Amino acid sequence: MITDQIVIQGLSIVLLGDFNPKIFQPAWFAQENLIRAPEAEAADIKIINPEIVIFELEWLELQVTRDRCLFGTTQEAYYEVVRDLCLGTFKLLRHTPIQKMGINRNYHFRMNSVEEWHAFGHKVAPKELWISVLKTPGLASLTIQGMREDDLKGYIRVKVEPSKRAHPGIYIQVNDHYEVEEASTSIGCEKIINIIESLWNKSKEKAELIINNILNWK
Repeated sequence: MITDQIVIQGLSIVLLGDFNPKIFQPAWFAQENLIRAPEAEAADIKIINPEIVIFELEWLELQVTRDRCLFGTTQEAYYEVVRDLCLGTFKLLRHTPIQKMGINRNYHFRMNSVEEWHAFGHKVAPKELWISVLKTPGLASLTIQGMREDDLKGYIRVKVEPSKRAHPGIYIQVNDHYEVEEASTSIGCEKIINIIESLWNKSKEKAELIINNILNWK
């Protein structure tokens, strides 16, 4: 993995299902020994109501609505901690219906020069197709989706865009997406828990392989 160019990176676990946002409060996580009491007391609470909960710790962003739950961090040292928090949460709330999950890894890379930045954009999105019909065409957003290589439903989706955090720079997101249940038949989250526990390292390795291939392709 190329790290010397990384300006910012992040991880999020996004779950789609049926959630009760009111449960997901800092005090509840502390009561269940999922976070420490001082962390709960110091939590930066953005909003808590029956429809949505958003709060942050020094190492965590949590968002929950009726149909979506996100655990995220921008600190690489806490990737496994966030994973364990997600697992611990839904082992307690194991009857929560969850149908889909994305393990998202996000990277902002700084380029050495504007010329290198333009060259990268041309490499991943050649301009020959557009130069005759658009004035000064450039890469704004590119999304590529591929089939999974295992037996699970879902896909791997890669997004490439100019970075808004590194100038000149590029942003790459890898979404490792899983689908386990239809909403009408979903009765719990055991399958999602098993996927996180068994495929976490493979998901990381695949994301790094994709990133390295994009950055090093000639």
